[in-house]
Amino acid sequence: MKFPFFSVNSFCKNSFSGNPAGVCILEEWLSTDELQKMALQVNLPETAFVFPSKNGIWSIRWFTPQVETELCGHGTLAAAHVLYEEGLIAETKSLFFSSLAGDIQVHRNESKSISLNLPSLPFRKSSISPVLVEGLGSYPDEVYIGTDCLCIFSDEETVRALTPEFRLLAGISSCRGISVTAKTAKIGYHFTSRFFAPGIGIDEDHVAGSAHCMLAPYWGKKLAKDQLVGWQDSARGGEVRCQLKGNRVILTGQSDIFVRGKMFF
Repeated sequence: MKFPFFSVNSFCKNSFSGNPAGVCILEEWLSTDELQKMALQVNLPETAFVFPSKNGIWSIRWFTPQVETELCGHGTLAAAHVLYEEGLIAETKSLFFSSLAGDIQVHRNESKSISLNLPSLPFRKSSISPVLVEGLGSYPDEVYIGTDCLCIFSDEETVRALTPEFRLLAGISSCRGISVTAKTAKIGYHFTSRFFAPGIGIDEDHVAGSAHCMLAPYWGKKLAKDQLVGWQDSARGGEVRCQLKGNRVILTGQSDIFVRGKMFF
């Protein structure tokens, strides 16, 4: 079997920024084991597998090299970009994905950026555990727990300088990953963040779109804004535009196809 395959940089500013994702367009669903092996072989932070379903809705699943994930922002952005670029969805039409996280509506803007309508992820205040402090190598001002562990710092330089002990962070099983964030003085941005998820095979994610489903609600309330721009301060870096709309978060970003080819399996 062979399938169209793309390597896409999501939430990027140029060809060498943003978060790489694999996108594979399937003609039939394969087993979970087969999809996981394919994602391991591709060895990108996430690989999105898409398949056309009924009534113009596309099914989507996301895999890191180690596990299937319930929601992946940058993988969804990459998949949508490919479907629009390859002419499988008309540029003026909205795209709908069916996923483990529910239905996701996608819209392509005139600027060629893509907006994802994702669920806001709830969180609650939590205590600061010694393992978290030791793993991060720094003491956060506040900690919240939900799908991810959200750690608030008062100084963006502290966030930038963190050198985590990933072995320790991988042992925190109560959440998918650890998001660290602070308000930023970077012109044009409201907050900065980094995201660590060694428990699912990603020591540091380049740009974690779904993490902004917690980051945006937190900073929106803190700064009394419903539109924010986040900067993910990874080695590659990436920009995520966020809009709060009820219990949904609209994430907008640019993507760039880096490789087009075929996956043989």
